[in-house]
Amino acid sequence: MNSRLAEQISYLLLRHEYVVVPQLGGFIREQLPASYDRSKRLAYPPSSEIHFNSEMTHSDGLLEERYALLLGLSLRRARLVLEEEVSQLRHQLIQQGSYHLSGIGEICLTREGQLSFLPEASAPATCASAYGYAPLSLPALPQTDRTQLSTAHDSRYISLRLSKRALGYAAVIVIALLALLPWGNKVETEQHYQAGFTPSVEVARQLFGEAPKKVGPKVQASTSEKSDTLLWSTEQDGRYYIIIATERTEERINAYVAQTHTEFPEMKLTALRSPHGRTIRLALTSFGTSAEAYTYLNKLVKDHTAHSSAWVFHNN
Repeated sequence: MNSRLAEQISYLLLRHEYVVVPQLGGFIREQLPASYDRSKRLAYPPSSEIHFNSEMTHSDGLLEERYALLLGLSLRRARLVLEEEVSQLRHQLIQQGSYHLSGIGEICLTREGQLSFLPEASAPATCASAYGYAPLSLPALPQTDRTQLSTAHDSRYISLRLSKRALGYAAVIVIALLALLPWGNKVETEQHYQAGFTPSVEVARQLFGEAPKKVGPKVQASTSEKSDTLLWSTEQDGRYYIIIATERTEERINAYVAQTHTEFPEMKLTALRSPHGRTIRLALTSFGTSAEAYTYLNKLVKDHTAHSSAWVFHNN
């Protein structure tokens, strides 16, 4: 029965990043990190979204193994039971135009024969990522007016703000001047000299640390380097992108860009903003057809195990 199929898909999505239903498509669970909305002053816990890709029709074996364990059958017979349930689901899609998978979402069949997916808001696979936490309201702290603080000070006194480093250098200068002053009552002869002590550069470094180095030009160079290797896009160009990371802030995306650029210096990375502006997906490369995208994805996962969670996203 298809209710059993929906239960097993939901069960596997809680433990895996994607589940492939043979001859139908793949369900992908995309992790979303915790975030903070400054306009609403709400802190959101980690969450996830469920996507559907009709191009992922080749079985990954997860459903067959689950059916074999659940029904106590061999893998071959469990595969036959699964194929029968998928056939019933496709038959209802053709007759009714849509089918609701409880706890996952609704699959619809368009007039052009394409499959679309509408995820369920309270799906267990998405709610479990929040670990039971709800969005937390964080009201803004009251800000004290600086003009009131300045008038509150007594006008009879002058307040100065000096850093510890500046005080240290000032102390070195004072010690040097005191060391050069002639101490004693009388100078007996013209050949009598007073010796003083002037701290060396090494002693000053041990006492007060090294002076801050100017790194302005290097920071500018790195900034321009990142901008040359990352493109931002929100257009639905219909291309197939290889997604390697999903975040909600540009800072986290830039961190992934710096890490990925060392491994793939020749790649031109692309940052895709979601239509609602809640997520940013970092794409390694893009292709015009799904066959090219999945061929490259298989080679990427095989050569670079660190990107085994990468997946294909159709920007339509």
